[in-house]
Amino acid sequence: MNLRKFLIPILTLLLITFSCKDDDLEDFIAVPDRDRDEVNDENDAEIRSYLDTHFFNYEDFDFSDATNPANNEFIVVLDTISADNGTQNKTPLSFYLENPTNDYPKLYIKTVVQDDIDYNLYILKVREGEGEEINALDAAAMLYSGTIVDGSVFDSQVNIESGQPFNLTGVGIVGGVVAGFREGVIEFKTSTGFIENTDGSITYKDHGVGVVFMPSGLGYFSLPPIGSIPQYSPLFFNLKIISRTNTDFDLDGIPSHLEHPDGDITGDEDNSDDDLLVDFIDNDDDDDGILTSDEVEQKEYEGNGINQFMTKAEAQDYFDNDITDEVFISIVGELDGTFTLNTLIVPSTMVNGISVPNYLNSEVAIELE
Repeated sequence: MNLRKFLIPILTLLLITFSCKDDDLEDFIAVPDRDRDEVNDENDAEIRSYLDTHFFNYEDFDFSDATNPANNEFIVVLDTISADNGTQNKTPLSFYLENPTNDYPKLYIKTVVQDDIDYNLYILKVREGEGEEINALDAAAMLYSGTIVDGSVFDSQVNIESGQPFNLTGVGIVGGVVAGFREGVIEFKTSTGFIENTDGSITYKDHGVGVVFMPSGLGYFSLPPIGSIPQYSPLFFNLKIISRTNTDFDLDGIPSHLEHPDGDITGDEDNSDDDLLVDFIDNDDDDDGILTSDEVEQKEYEGNGINQFMTKAEAQDYFDNDITDEVFISIVGELDGTFTLNTLIVPSTMVNGISVPNYLNSEVAIELE
């Protein structure tokens, strides 16, 4: 997917540079990036103008009942308000901006700080979604279409079997997505499940639906994928959010988002032992010489002791009502149609009246068998 190709322009530039002859290099003049504040102002004005002059197919969505099964087939379509196509009376997207009634649809601005600049990320939320919340350190699967302002499509995903889920945050050699895409996705929730149709196609249920409008500073800025996106171009992503998956970047058994729960990956990182590694990429979070994975215990439940879990809801109900003192990790569907509940036992010790997990307490170094 193009979202992962942010290194291609850099590599291409290096290839061109090193393949040039000396006399070619004498004629080569590097063009410096434009001022980010100036570009941001231009992009914001361009997005605002688009919102004032375009509408979406709001009449095709049942806002009186967001869970209406008919809504599961809904696809956001953006178009220009114009007398030429008989849409001069359509409601512009900007009408929904900061909707004071809190009703859907709603369009709001999320401030995202990057490169010391406050960027406006515009999020059209048609339906938030009825499933799980998504964290910035998760992997996620979705159906989407990416366009530039004139409507040209530069990237799309029409099924989730190909290359998904993908990481929302890049860590080390593991690629992520552009900041505006990630910060938009985490504003929605996942699907609650799916229906397999008689023709073999899949219909997802109650998933988040919307569009993210981002300035180039939260996208590719001056280094877009070659040939598909102009420099300094705002990007629009039409989204259907399907599912989320835990990541565990340091392989310590604890989902990454639990080791950085505030989700503000651009701010002060959680670093329990004040070393060079933040917790979600540190396999010994308290620096006590015992790996974090050896200070916690992973557990699996295939059933309630009598019957196997035949639905995800059964596994979730068992965790909610029958399991105590364990951390929920995930519910995984198996090939035989059953479900497995995954949890984590996290031993802790009282310190000054506060329960502190042992893997974050350097005074307690107990390795579990």
